[in-house]
Amino acid sequence: MSDLTISNSVSLLTLILPKETVGQVSKAISEQGAKGIMQISARGSVLNEGGFLQKMFPPPAPEQQLLQALVPNSKIEEITDKAIDVGSLDKVGSGAVFTITCNDAHFSEKFPSNIITSESESESSSTDNLEAICCICEIGVADDIAKAALQNGAPGPTVTFGEGGGVRDKIPLLRITKGPEKEFVWCVVDKSDSDAIFADMARAGRITEPGRGFMYSIPVNSGLINISSTVSSSAHGANMEQVIAALDDLKGDKEWRQSIDSSKSKSLKTTYLKDLVGIYCIVPRDNYSEVYDAVLDSGAPGVSTNFGVMVDAGSDDQQNEEWALVYTSVGPNNVDELRSKVAEKISSKVDRFAFYTLPIPRALTYLGG
Repeated sequence: MSDLTISNSVSLLTLILPKETVGQVSKAISEQGAKGIMQISARGSVLNEGGFLQKMFPPPAPEQQLLQALVPNSKIEEITDKAIDVGSLDKVGSGAVFTITCNDAHFSEKFPSNIITSESESESSSTDNLEAICCICEIGVADDIAKAALQNGAPGPTVTFGEGGGVRDKIPLLRITKGPEKEFVWCVVDKSDSDAIFADMARAGRITEPGRGFMYSIPVNSGLINISSTVSSSAHGANMEQVIAALDDLKGDKEWRQSIDSSKSKSLKTTYLKDLVGIYCIVPRDNYSEVYDAVLDSGAPGVSTNFGVMVDAGSDDQQNEEWALVYTSVGPNNVDELRSKVAEKISSKVDRFAFYTLPIPRALTYLGG
């Protein structure tokens, strides 16, 4: 297996942007020092504030782009500030930027990165009380899950498309009857709201039933979330999102939003998987099947894949090259073994890949019985 550069001072930078600003923001963060920027097509989710006809014939979901890059903790603040400035992300409806501290990251020599092993790199400190929730579900269910999140106050959830599989992938007969296509619903919410939003998303997707999907949450280190959640046909000078944002400023926090439903419990009575680790592999799309198979062969219960474009992959002939993000979740004691097996299998064929791991304190799926 080829030697990998290892760092424990890395954060995952994620931006959710409208199509109009993604180009300029991508260029700006690249010039600021971000490398290996992966761009994934997505769609937004909104509630319609209009009348009966508007609700009967809702507008199409807004087109979005999701940008992700692994960034040294020492550079994360300046790159984030640049993204906020260029994308005007401090304005309602402009998009979102958030960072998640990685447990560790491993890079092959030719992977596009500016991260080096260094004990002097700064530690990333938490500034926001946020949580990211992701739900992996079958095609056609994402809109119901996103609506449940919206109705609980989540800023417009983002939906991406990909593939997923598990034990049934090893049974050819079952693969004929059920394809691997999946949708992924992402939202970033205040931690105080996360239990209710997580529970209603799980109910909408029936995640605790066999074959319905997998949900998990990840602690967010810092973020600014200004994604549109509503479409309004009102002639008033401000929509509901702007009114709520103004009230947040006047009150000084968001606790006032909880008073109406404070007596209602939306907790989900089920058994959660706890303290897992998400392990992610970034690899050129031409080689993702080797990673996908290696993850399943290593004994992982499931595997998921998103596809995107690496906007700064390297030389001119690699610009806008398609890449894959392959990931799974396992217990902490299994991370090193799984990563070693995958790296061993692909290193003889691929010289550009990276792994990173994220903490998953809570996950939910069908557990049998």
